[in-house]
Amino acid sequence: MNKNFDFTTMEALLQKLEKEKNPELNNLLNTLIMGSRKAGQLGLSMKELASICTLGWVVSQQPELESLLQYLLSRTEPQDDLLN
Repeated sequence: MNKNFDFTTMEALLQKLEKEKNPELNNLLNTLIMGSRKAGQLGLSMKELASICTLGWVVSQQPELESLLQYLLSRTEPQDDLLN
C-alpha cells in the first residue's frame, strides 16, 4: 500500500464513527471514499484530491471564503448535459 496511507488515522476515524453512531457522518465517509476512488481512476493525483478536500474544510471553518469556493466551482461546471 502507498506510504501516504495512514492506517492509524483510518482506524481512529472508524472507531470515532462507531462510537458516535452518526448516520450522516457515516454516509459522508462512504461518499468521500468512493468519490476519492473514482477520482483516482479518472487520473487525479493524491495531491490534487487533498487540495480539493482541504479547500472544502477551510471554507467550512472560514465561511467568508464561500465566494471563492463558488467561483472555483463555477469553473468546473460541465460544458454539456452530463450529470453525475
